[in-house]
Amino acid sequence: MRDGLFKQYFLIFMVTLLTCTALLGLALLAFTGVNYSSQKQQMLAGIVENAIALTEKSWSSNGLTGSLVSSLGARPSDASDTCIYVTDVSGKILECSEDECHHGERAPEHAVDQIRKDGSYFSASYFSGLFRNNGDYVYGAAIRRNDIIAGYLFATTPVGPLFSYLYETLFSYLFSAGVMMLGAFVVIYTTTLRLTAPLQEMSKAAESFGRGDFSARINVTGNDEIAVLADSFNKMAESLDEFEQNRRSFVANVSHDLRTPMTTIGGYIDGILDGTIPKEDERRYLEIVSEEVKRLSRLTSSLISAMRVEEQKQDVNLVSVDAWDLILNIMFNLEGRIEEKKLYVPDFETEELYVSADKDMLHQVVYNLIDNAVKYTPVGGELLVTAKKDGKYALISVQNSGNGISPEEQPFIFERFYKTDKSRGLDKSGTGLGLYIVKMLTTGMGGDVSVESDGESYTKFTVRLLQASAPVEKVQKEKSHREKPSKESKNKENTISFWIPWNRVKEAKEQKEQNDA
Repeated sequence: MRDGLFKQYFLIFMVTLLTCTALLGLALLAFTGVNYSSQKQQMLAGIVENAIALTEKSWSSNGLTGSLVSSLGARPSDASDTCIYVTDVSGKILECSEDECHHGERAPEHAVDQIRKDGSYFSASYFSGLFRNNGDYVYGAAIRRNDIIAGYLFATTPVGPLFSYLYETLFSYLFSAGVMMLGAFVVIYTTTLRLTAPLQEMSKAAESFGRGDFSARINVTGNDEIAVLADSFNKMAESLDEFEQNRRSFVANVSHDLRTPMTTIGGYIDGILDGTIPKEDERRYLEIVSEEVKRLSRLTSSLISAMRVEEQKQDVNLVSVDAWDLILNIMFNLEGRIEEKKLYVPDFETEELYVSADKDMLHQVVYNLIDNAVKYTPVGGELLVTAKKDGKYALISVQNSGNGISPEEQPFIFERFYKTDKSRGLDKSGTGLGLYIVKMLTTGMGGDVSVESDGESYTKFTVRLLQASAPVEKVQKEKSHREKPSKESKNKENTISFWIPWNRVKEAKEQKEQNDA
C-alpha cells in the first residue's frame, strides 16, 4: 500500500505535467500559425498597396497592365516567392508575374465580390486551383481610376513554408520540453518521496501500535500540513503509550487489590468449612471476612465512580450549597474513626459560606479528602478542616499531620492509581482513585484542587470553588425566626467544638501545662 501511494502521487503529478505540456504545445502551434498568417497578410497587403500605387501613378502612360513590371520591382526581399495577378473589372486575368501566366482565366467571384464589398480580400486556402500550388495566402485589392474600379490586383505566396516553420518550432519546443520534463521528473520524484515518507512512517508505526508497541515516533520536519499531522500522530502515540502504561498499572493494581482480600476471604471460609478454624474463633474470622468484603465493595465503587467521571456521565447540577453544613455532617459521620485514632480536631471557626457546586459531587470531594486525612494521620495526630472566603472564591482546606508528600510526588498525586506507597503495604484499603476522582469532580464543577506539603510534618489539600448567595428560603426563614444576635453571642455561635473525649483530655493537659508554667 505504501508503494501504491507513492506511485499514485507520482503518476498523478507526471500525467498532469504531460497533459499541461501537450496542451501548451498545441496552444503554441496554434498561436504560431496565427502569427505567421498575420505576418504574411501584412506582407502581401504591403506588396499589393505598393503595386496599386505605382500602377495608378503611371496610368496615363502605361495603362492598367503596363505597371506590373514596376510593381514587381517594389516587392520586399523576403517575398521572392510572391506572385502578382492583374485582372480587369470582371475578374479576368490580364497579366501575372508567373512564367506560365493564366491569361484569360478568371479570379474567383467571391474574391471579387468581397473586394467590392470590403475593399480587400485575404484567404489562406485554394485559389480555384489556378496557381502553381494548391495552398496559398492570397491578398487582393481594387485598382481605381478617378475613384472608379478599373481592375483588381492579387498577390499570393505559398502556405507550405508555414508547415516547415511549425515543424521547426515544434522541434525546439519538444527539445525544451524534454529537458524540462527531465528536471521535473527529478523534482517530482524527490518531492513525492518527501511527502509520502512521513505517511509511510505513520503506516509502519500504526502497524507496530497494532502489535502493542507504542514506542514508534515520526521525524517531524518543516511546518506544513504533513508536519502538523506527524506532530499530532506523535502526540497520539504518547497518549496511547501513557494509556497503555496506565492500563498495565490498572491491571496490576486492581489485581493486587482484588487478589489479597479474595485470598483472605477464601482461606478463612475454607478454614471454617473444613473445621481448621475452631468454633469459638469463627466469629472473629468472619468479621475479618466482612471487612475484606467491604474493601472489595469500596474498590468496586471507586472504579465505577472513576469510569463515570471519565465518561462524563455524571450530570452537574450547580446549586448554592452550605459549605460548613456539609463539612460538619461528614466530620460527625467519621467521628468513630477519629476517636479511634485519638486525633485532635481544633474547634471550627465557622462563618456563613455558600459555594456554587453540585451537592453530591462536593460531598464526595470533601469526604474523600477528610477520609484520606484520617487514614494517613498517625495516632494522636492533628486534623484541621477550614472553610473561608477568598475574594469571589471559597477555599475548603483539609490539613493533617504526618509524614506528608514529597515535592517529587506532588505533581502526580492526582493521577489514576497513583500511590505514594509503591509497595502498597502501608495503605491496604486504598485504590489510588480517591484523589483522581476529587480532581475530576472539582474540575467538573468549575473549581480546582491543590496540594501543599513539606514532605515531613503535614499535608494540606485545598478546594477552590466560586461563592454563591444563600438560598432565598433560608434568608427568609432567618429574617422571620431569628433576632439579630449580639457580637458576643455571634462569636460563640460561630465557634463549634468537635466533642470527642480525646480532644477534651488533650486540651485539659495543655491547659494544665500552661498553668504550671
